[in-house]
Order: sequence, then structure tokens, then C-alpha cells
Amino acid sequence: MPVSFTTLQIYDQYLTTYRNKSNQEGYRTKNNKRSLRYAMHDPSELKNVYSSIQWKNRFAPLYLNEPSPRSIAFAVHLKESANNLKQTIGALSDDGDMFSMKSAYSDNEALASVEYESEDADGNIPSDFVLEVENFASPQINTSKYMTANQAVTLKPDSYSFDIITNKLHYELQFNVNEGETNSELQNKLARLINSSDIGVSAKVVESHGSSALEITSDAYGLPYQGERHFTITDDNTSYSSGIVDYLGLNKSIKEASNAIYSINGDEESSYSNSFSVHGAYHVTLHPENLSSTAAVSDNITAQATAAQNAKSTSAKIGLYPDAESLANNIETFVEGYNEFLNNVVHGETEDSLTRILSNDLQKFLRLNSYSLEKYGIHVNEDSTLDYEKTDEITDATAIKGFGSNIMRKLNAISLDPMEYVDRRICAYSNPNASYPNPYVTSIYTGMLLNTYM
Repeated sequence: MPVSFTTLQIYDQYLTTYRNKSNQEGYRTKNNKRSLRYAMHDPSELKNVYSSIQWKNRFAPLYLNEPSPRSIAFAVHLKESANNLKQTIGALSDDGDMFSMKSAYSDNEALASVEYESEDADGNIPSDFVLEVENFASPQINTSKYMTANQAVTLKPDSYSFDIITNKLHYELQFNVNEGETNSELQNKLARLINSSDIGVSAKVVESHGSSALEITSDAYGLPYQGERHFTITDDNTSYSSGIVDYLGLNKSIKEASNAIYSINGDEESSYSNSFSVHGAYHVTLHPENLSSTAAVSDNITAQATAAQNAKSTSAKIGLYPDAESLANNIETFVEGYNEFLNNVVHGETEDSLTRILSNDLQKFLRLNSYSLEKYGIHVNEDSTLDYEKTDEITDATAIKGFGSNIMRKLNAISLDPMEYVDRRICAYSNPNASYPNPYVTSIYTGMLLNTYM
């Protein structure tokens, strides 16, 4: 099919709506990193999809479709929601073993959170370790002088410029100082100019007791790879009038960037950022924004208690949950992902006729698998959503793994041809004595390039 302006619009709408959908709608971000691996396909998987299309078309009847924009949007949404749930389930599996992914814990989430990725392991992985944080990674921050916010700028109205020099580029910012402009207005104008330039730094105006200052922060954390600083501000050799750097004091206060300094079981290490890997498989993220609240204590607590509280806030024990608890966490994640899938597709639609076929199909599927679900504390509600009550011990995971295989087959079928869940009339059945593959019938649904002109 030739690429046209209409086709590009379709692609643009499709990607804008569904790219990074899990982040936009809060769809289980816990396993997003692993889920990305299941969003990609190797040539053998694509070949299997094409073979499935051919096999399906051998026996599929001829349908008369009159797709409305609403039914097309429903089919696209159903396909993408099914793919999202497939990625969630895939992220809970290890080497193809359903719901066997181990999960990690941190006993001090305010200090450090952790995700476990078995594929990234670099040898024997300890079941737990102690993390102690001495210093967080931080960016470079230049803070200008605090000036009376509503006072008029004393610089001569003119065209000014200054340079921000980073390790990658030399950027000149040009602007005008207008008659009667206040210090706060000038600072906010410069903050907007810097933020819209996308040069590796960001800016904001901070206010205190009627005074304001311009704060410029590097996007990069940790010590710079080369040079002393991530950025330098100067107007010594600029195209327009100079003087703005001295007037605002853009180099007045410079907080240097720093690396994260931490120890693993007493062995000191460092990182350029607050996210790093331990033994490859433990992906740790530090949360310096929580330190002040975590370490906060009342004024009437003794100095010794304060020191003990601070010491506790800068250390965490990180490790793997036992297999039974990891399985329970995986089941809980699956139930939340399934309910999100159902709420997005079925309960998000007000037109019952559009979701009736899917609702009936899911209810039948869950009834057939109800024994496997109830064995693990999963209850099927009347609206086909699931409730889950964690059990203390799960000794046999065979049944839930079998259910996982069944639902993956169901999701593959939904993803392959979501138009099966849209009302359509049968025009003619295929000839059973002379069946032949027609790779184009389902492929337009699979690719979802579907409108009234194609």
C-alpha cells in the first residue's frame, strides 16, 4: 500500500495514542522495564503471526463489515490493551516459566527502591545485601543573587545575550530588556528561554520574602565526564550587550555536581546517577527527595536519638522474597493488570452492544478456569473482574501456570483479530473442499490500518 498523507495521519494518531501507553495511564509501571523486552519481536515470532493469519483465513467465512469510527477505535483499543496485558504476563515469567519471576524488596523504600531482572544477572546472585548511602548523586546548580522581585531592572533597555557552555555545545541566548521590566519578569523570561532551548540545563525562578532568584540546573547528574563543570555561564565574548551575568549574579552561588557514594555489604562504590545495578540483577533507585522527611525528628528528641534516626534512614536491606511470596506478588500484579485491561476496554465503553461479545467470551473463559483461579485465592466477580486475597503459602504453582498459558492463547487470539469482537454479518462460508489461504483478509485487522476508504 503506498504511503499517503492520510496513511501518515493514521500512523501518527496510532503512535500518539498508544506509544508508552502504560506510563500515560498508570498501567502497572512496576514491570515496565521488563515489559519493553516483550514488546519487541524477532523474525521467528513475526513469521508465526503471519502463519497464524494464513491458517485462520483458510477456514474463516466471508464477513460483511460496516465499521463505524467507534467500532474501529474499539478494535484498536482492544488490540493494544491485549498486547499490554501480554507484556505484563510476560514480564512475570522467567525463561518461559509462567509467574516464576522472582521479586525483590527493600526494607527502606523511602531511601531506595529496587526491581529484580534475572536476565541481567552477572553470576551468582546473593539472596540479600545491605546498602548504605553516604552521598546522593546531584546535578550542578547555579543560583543567582536574590533581588527585589517587583523592583524595576536597573540595566539600560537594550538587546543582551550571554553564553551557556556545556561539554557538548556552546549556546548563545539572546533577549531584550524592556523599559519598566521588573527583576522577576526578567528572571521568568530567561527561565522560559533556557527551558525552551533544550541545551542540557533547566531553569526556574525561586522566591523568598519578596525577593526572587534564577536557579539553573544541569540535566546531568554526577561528576562531569570531562571538564570541571557540566555548564559555564559567561558574557565575556557575546554578540549583544553584556552585563546580565554580573547584574543577576548567575555565577553567584554554584553547587557542584556530585556522584552517589554507597557501599554494598561494606564495600564502597560510586555512581554518576541515583540509579544503579547491584550484581547486575538488582536495579536500585535512590530517593534523595525523601531523606529530609525520613530523617525528620521532633525538637524534644535527644541528639543520640537523632543520630540513630539519621543512620537508619541512610541504610536499607535489599533482597529477594521467598519463592511463595514472589509467586503471590506475581499473581497480584497479574490480577491488577487484568482488571486494568477489562476496565479500559469493557467498562470504559458505555455502548453495551460494542462490548457484549467480548464480555460474554471472557465470562465463559473465566468459568472454564475458575477452579485454577480459586485455588490461589482469585475470585471471579459477576462483571468478570478479579479479586485476589494473598495466601500465606503456595506450594504448587502448576495450576496457575496452566491458566497463564491459557490466557496468553486467548490474548494472542484477541490481538490477532480484534474485529471478531465487533458485530458483523456472515455473507458466505468458505468451501471446505477447496480452502486456500488469503493473507489479506485478517492482515488489515492485524495491522489496524482500517478506515472506510480501504
